[in-house]
Amino acid sequence: MIPESLSPPARIAIVGAAVVIVLAGIRAATPILGPFLVAVFFAMITAPVMTWLTHRGVPPVLAAGTVVAGLIAVLVGTTLFLGAALTGFLLSLPRYEKALEAQAATLASYGIDPASIRVWDYIDQGMVIQQAAELARQIGSITFDAFIVFVAIGFLLLEAPRLAATLRRRLGPGSSPYRHLTQSGRLLVEYVVVRTKVNLVTGVGTGLFLALLGIEFAALWGFVAFVLSYVPYIGLVAAAIPPTLLALIDFGPAGAVAVIAAVALIDAAAENLVLPRMAGRELNLSPFVVLFSVVFWGLILGAVGVFLAIPLTIAVKLFLESWEETRWIGELMGAGDREE
Repeated sequence: MIPESLSPPARIAIVGAAVVIVLAGIRAATPILGPFLVAVFFAMITAPVMTWLTHRGVPPVLAAGTVVAGLIAVLVGTTLFLGAALTGFLLSLPRYEKALEAQAATLASYGIDPASIRVWDYIDQGMVIQQAAELARQIGSITFDAFIVFVAIGFLLLEAPRLAATLRRRLGPGSSPYRHLTQSGRLLVEYVVVRTKVNLVTGVGTGLFLALLGIEFAALWGFVAFVLSYVPYIGLVAAAIPPTLLALIDFGPAGAVAVIAAVALIDAAAENLVLPRMAGRELNLSPFVVLFSVVFWGLILGAVGVFLAIPLTIAVKLFLESWEETRWIGELMGAGDREE
């Protein structure tokens, strides 16, 4: 406890130093915390499936095993799909380069200097293949990390009811800490599940539109949009770059504009029509906090922090709102009151 006799600046300095030490420890422990946070994330996503199975009489161990087996099957299928799609894309790069040269006259008529487009300087096929080979050499370490994640998911799914019962017994079902903790946990899980559904709509919609437009590897770009949509603001923009370039090569500037407009409309529809109001008043974050959280958690936890920035920030916000002394900080992180 910080002595009450200390001046406010001194108290702020002590708390700030403690926060810095904790964050430094988290960053140092990223190799351990990263897989654990990934396991927690997927346990949140699959918790409704686990509940559905157990409510229908499936033993908890068998239900958890079924969920983990399903995740493994999805991972293997996704890996095979990405391997085939990326291989095909890399083999097509020389053809796209020739097609871009053929578009020179069309681009010039729009006032675009083809010589200024140095896309292929940044897409070095040899570098990509070299990185893929390095990734293959690290397959043992990746496999071990994946094994740890899947085991942790199984245990988290099995232990969740016991942990909830222990907290209810220790804190008391009518106590304020228990009610706030359970409500915060429920809201966080619901947000993660809903966020995944919204990303699924965005990814499928993007893939279908690109397929109808005739863009090659539409399924790959739809999957990329689904994954990168977990990164707010930046993710979907990055996901739209490859199909936009392909549309520019195949159909000229009009095709590129069509892809940009379609991706923006699909994302707007998913965010405003599919995302329910539960993500509004209870879990709203200001745009600055959202953008800052991506950079902050990325620096602390690396790639895992970038993808889990919003759930982690929401957890911090709910934690701060649990205490009277820090509630004002949680309120500052919000986007303000919204009209019903």
